[in-house]
Amino acid sequence: MPVALGIVTTDPLGLPRTMRFEGLLAEVGGFGKFQISILLITCLPRVILPLHFLLHIFISAAPSHHCATPSAGKLGNWSQWKSLLLYIPQEPDGSLSSCRRYSHPQLHLLPNSSVGPPNRSTEPCEEGWEYDQSVFSSTTVTQWDLVCERKGLNQAAATFFFMGLTVGSVICGYLSDRFGRRKILLVSILISSVFGLLSSFSVSFLMFCLSRSICGVGLMGMTLVSITLALEWTDVEHRTFCSTINSLSWTVGYMILALLAYCIRDWQWLLLATTLPCLLSIATWW
Repeated sequence: MPVALGIVTTDPLGLPRTMRFEGLLAEVGGFGKFQISILLITCLPRVILPLHFLLHIFISAAPSHHCATPSAGKLGNWSQWKSLLLYIPQEPDGSLSSCRRYSHPQLHLLPNSSVGPPNRSTEPCEEGWEYDQSVFSSTTVTQWDLVCERKGLNQAAATFFFMGLTVGSVICGYLSDRFGRRKILLVSILISSVFGLLSSFSVSFLMFCLSRSICGVGLMGMTLVSITLALEWTDVEHRTFCSTINSLSWTVGYMILALLAYCIRDWQWLLLATTLPCLLSIATWW
């Protein structure tokens, strides 16, 4: 059974008594330079988690797409336009179909064509897709064609990451009580860094999902342990203030993520940019 940290003192009658750690902090000044330093350092993990929390919105964005067409983009703008006209059906709203193409070229649609309407049957995108790269140069969707009948896999990747966060929130608190906060904090930082880097260099969708899930475990452990340390080393009177500052770190993280996503349009580089700060979090272990 864990024993509360305390110090033996004497009461006004000279009898021994045990002072709890909170009382000891109050006696020596519970919010000095040491506590402020801890608060500022442990804010870093709280900034990093929101970088990954909403990262899926950017690295797994699904841009406009349509089936790849023969010779599209190879013979100039006219040939590309002609290929789309001949092979890609239009939806009722006038947009191009995202998941089907004509089995045979619709030559009757060409200007001044005398060819009668051919077979208008359609087929899946057997030759892959072409994606609009005006916003994102690359995402996990374009990397592994997570569209149409594979669209559900895109959301599955986010689900696996949040499952990792859930597992981390369950086990890391217990492990930090059992083996010590500093040890689990260091392990969490290493897990976040290693598997975050692996996910940015993933060569398959399965590798990406597994590495992101394990990275989520480390990120949650890093966050929970750091805020616990900040509060435990602060007296009761200032804990609300510390919690507020830690919560504001989330807002800073969201702002940094928006800036990074605006500047970096490739999913691998963006994921790498949001993972590298985990290495800086080693400072929280000191």
